[in-house]
Amino acid sequence: MAAKQPQDRKTPKNQPKTVEAMGVTLAVSPAIFDDLDMVEYLYDLQTAQSGDGAGAFAIVPFLKKLCGPQYAAMKDALRDPDTGRVSIDKVSEFIAQLLEQVAPNS
Repeated sequence: MAAKQPQDRKTPKNQPKTVEAMGVTLAVSPAIFDDLDMVEYLYDLQTAQSGDGAGAFAIVPFLKKLCGPQYAAMKDALRDPDTGRVSIDKVSEFIAQLLEQVAPNS
């Protein structure tokens, strides 16, 4: 009798993965990054510091596409209860935690 081969435990590319970051739970499909728009948003965000900063505004469509209908809930979860603002520092931390879970090898 042959030894059993281990099953591949990798999540299929198109299967949504439930992730939690900073109190926000999202169902995100790793396939969302197989999209030129998302790659452009990431590029704009990465190069915003070295250019005129205009690419930083790509954060809004990036998050709307990534979070989908949970976008408003994400903003509410990250909102400072004292100021009512959603700080960019908190959003950056949220994105880093989320990407680490959705695409850990990127």
